[in-house]
Amino acid sequence: MTVLAGILLLAFVLLFLLLTPERGEKPDPEEQTRDILEQIEPSQPEPETEDSSPQDTEPPETMAPEMPPDSDVPPEPEEPYVSPIDFTALQAGNPDIYGWLQIPGTEISYPLLQSSEDDAYYLDHDSDGNWSREGAIFTEHTYNGTAFTDPATVVYGHRRDSGTMFGQLQSIYSDPEQMTACSEVIVFLPERELHYQVFAAVPYDNRHILYHYDFGSRRMYNAFLETIWSVREIGAVLDTSVTVSSEDPLLILSTCLRGNAQKRFLVLAKLTRAIPEIETETN
Repeated sequence: MTVLAGILLLAFVLLFLLLTPERGEKPDPEEQTRDILEQIEPSQPEPETEDSSPQDTEPPETMAPEMPPDSDVPPEPEEPYVSPIDFTALQAGNPDIYGWLQIPGTEISYPLLQSSEDDAYYLDHDSDGNWSREGAIFTEHTYNGTAFTDPATVVYGHRRDSGTMFGQLQSIYSDPEQMTACSEVIVFLPERELHYQVFAAVPYDNRHILYHYDFGSRRMYNAFLETIWSVREIGAVLDTSVTVSSEDPLLILSTCLRGNAQKRFLVLAKLTRAIPEIETETN
């Protein structure tokens, strides 16, 4: 028994020495925990951070800031107006030619003339300055300039039975349908063209319109219009849908009335468009 007890005691001491760590070394509890976790599940790679690896992507493109429009930059100049009428050639033959009158849809297309000395000269002279019963289409220098900037411009022409000059004026504009179809009158000048809209065609007395009415006066302008709107004779055509005010420059075509040479037939139109636009003076 004594020998057996000694053997057991020796075995116990040896077992104790094997299981006891060396002096000074203590087990790290964190390492023990990590070892246990690694045995339970595989380790996961640590996520990369922005600073952990270089980026291959290019930096975003920098957009230039949008600049506000420069109000000091002048607009591009418009193309200069070029008239379809060769005024250089026309005026080389007769310097009194200053414009061209055309009514689309009709055969009325003639040069405009104005004598600087005799307002009646083109009653019996053609556009070449030769004596002619047909005369020419003209304005009077005493009452109108040649720029069509007056409040009212009266253009004269004979009513020829052949249909030339203003020979077709009454037959066209005494018919409401034809007046609608031929409601535009165009005046070509060297520097611009003027478009007018016809609003009335009436038989009228033979008074000199620009002598009796001062169209620079609003009262007189409206008084003249009242005489037009009040015409009820056969052959009068009035388009009351067109608004006319004293601010509208007027074009008045005047010729003899068929059947009564002591009266006139008038076609009235108002300015609707100028190409290029007419610059107005500002104070």
